[in-house]
Amino acid sequence: MMMRDLPSLNALLAFESVARTGSVRAAADHLSVTSGAVSRQIRQLEEHFGIPLFQRYGRGLMLTHAGSAYFQQISTHFEGLRQAGQILHRSAGRAVIRLHSFTTFATRWLIPRLTAFQLAHPAIDVRLTTASDWDDAADFDAAIRLGSGEWPQMHATPLVENTLVPVFRPAPGRKTRLDPENLAQHTLLRVRGRPDDWRLWGDAFGIETRRLTNWRELESSALAYQAALEGQGVALAQRVLVEKELAEGTLIALDDYRLDCGSLTYYLVWNRSSLKQTNLRLLEAWLTERETSDFQPGNPA
Repeated sequence: MMMRDLPSLNALLAFESVARTGSVRAAADHLSVTSGAVSRQIRQLEEHFGIPLFQRYGRGLMLTHAGSAYFQQISTHFEGLRQAGQILHRSAGRAVIRLHSFTTFATRWLIPRLTAFQLAHPAIDVRLTTASDWDDAADFDAAIRLGSGEWPQMHATPLVENTLVPVFRPAPGRKTRLDPENLAQHTLLRVRGRPDDWRLWGDAFGIETRRLTNWRELESSALAYQAALEGQGVALAQRVLVEKELAEGTLIALDDYRLDCGSLTYYLVWNRSSLKQTNLRLLEAWLTERETSDFQPGNPA
């Protein structure tokens, strides 16, 4: 049996609109045409299939069994077209930057700055994805990476000063004063994905942290900071990520024992051959110009 051609799009639009609204007049208003034009399109569609799609009663219309079945089959496709059009309309004329970041860094440092960037550059759509651990298979236009700034084929710009410092909740009437000499009397919060931080900090200040036994391991830095806020122990924080709590006084830092990690910090990176470099450099300038001008953590790639 030979397959017939598809009906005209105008006829399909008229049928779908009448079936959805239940009224020729409402469909005509929606399509910005006359009621007569809608009725003609419906007749053409019925002639095309050789079967009535609506049952007429008085001035009203009711779908026949065949018309109802056809409407159910095509309505999902029309809804998909509408949704696709809405997405296209929202993104029309906007450049897209797919940005990938560590979750804690994104929530505590990056997102407030991205919000301001989007307001300042409405033609650029930054689509952020996050993960607790770095994934070499992640697909992105740019990413926030932790390292020394040396990745082959990648442009890298440091974003923050990476300083490690013990932080804890202030406790009026604390019986034991917190200082490096009595860390053994406190619960130390260790992050599973950053197992060497306490050792590096201890080595810098001559403290043998491997002899300490009162540890609590947590999945992420965000959880460690929250545990410290709740008085559950001492976290070794990246100071830039707890500035808000330090300013509010909900956390206290042992600032006499800060470890500057130098070039080991967070970088904004992208492939040197990226075709989106113009917009990526706008993002880079926005993120770096709002940090302290005296930060020079080595020589980035």
